[in-house]
Amino acid sequence: MSGKPKNIYGHRFGRLIAIRPTKIYLGSSLIWECKCDCGNLHNASCSALGSGHTRSCGCLHREISMQNKIHGHTAGGKVSRTYISWGAMIQRCTCSSHHKYPKYGGMGIKVCERWRNSFSEFLADMGERPAGKTIDRYPNPYGNYCPENCRWATPKEQASNWRKKTDDKHTSSN
Repeated sequence: MSGKPKNIYGHRFGRLIAIRPTKIYLGSSLIWECKCDCGNLHNASCSALGSGHTRSCGCLHREISMQNKIHGHTAGGKVSRTYISWGAMIQRCTCSSHHKYPKYGGMGIKVCERWRNSFSEFLADMGERPAGKTIDRYPNPYGNYCPENCRWATPKEQASNWRKKTDDKHTSSN
């Protein structure tokens, strides 16, 4: 390995806190031993932690899977439009390999912790996704995804919000 590995001791990544580096590398990324909020130890690469790809020991995935069974938005192997919107929102803000990440997570747009960790909370705040609508960051199109800054919007409403973004950028630079 060339260069000194990044020291992330004590840093929090979702539910994980880096506690010690191992002597193992995955490609060029050092593997760290982490302590999960649930109490389990979990090894993860520095790059997976930094990108948000690994956020727990697996307990978060298990909780989300359990919620999927409870909330009624999965049936016969298919998920609801509301659940698809929730998952896509999280992916484009947290997964650096997602094709839309550069315009969302890469620009600093985040999903509030309440929604990121719970579909049920997202559903309680936003309700069912109406036909013909998708999630829109409004009234602040530059803001994060959170209850006070989101709505279900038609493509026309979103286009109007997008033009507002463009207009704001042009007027603020003059």
